[in-house]
Amino acid sequence: MQRNARNWMGVVALVAIGLITSGCLVGNEATGSAASSLPDDLPAFGVIGPDEAAAVLLALSTHDDFVLLDIRTPPEIEASHIAGAQMLDYYAPTFRDELAQLDRDLTYLIYCRTGNRTGKTMTLMKELGFTRVYDLGGGITQWAAQGYPVATGPI
Repeated sequence: MQRNARNWMGVVALVAIGLITSGCLVGNEATGSAASSLPDDLPAFGVIGPDEAAAVLLALSTHDDFVLLDIRTPPEIEASHIAGAQMLDYYAPTFRDELAQLDRDLTYLIYCRTGNRTGKTMTLMKELGFTRVYDLGGGITQWAAQGYPVATGPI
């Protein structure tokens, strides 16, 4: 799964603009280190809202140990997705096996349409030994409703 640096930079720029205009980043936080850009109360494993997810993307999207994972179907992803995401189809018969092959030492931000599939996936990832996983609460539906950018077409 190769990352497209241009897509990552685009999402980082758009998220930064959204965070700055929404007041989520003030002062030097926008230019601080990746760790300092994350909310202090962010859990290592759990559901986070779109504003927190945007902060995670802003802080970690260029890091090699971060994966943005869309677990929807290819047609859903083509309709809209967060730029820079990688796909793992929740409904594919190989989903559990492919999930089990992922590196448990990486940080993941996972999302689906509304949060139902990610809720089940979070349980599975915890059982598999993943330790740093964020679930975008409300999925891409809530992300887009709050004005954060989405891309269209295949990943």
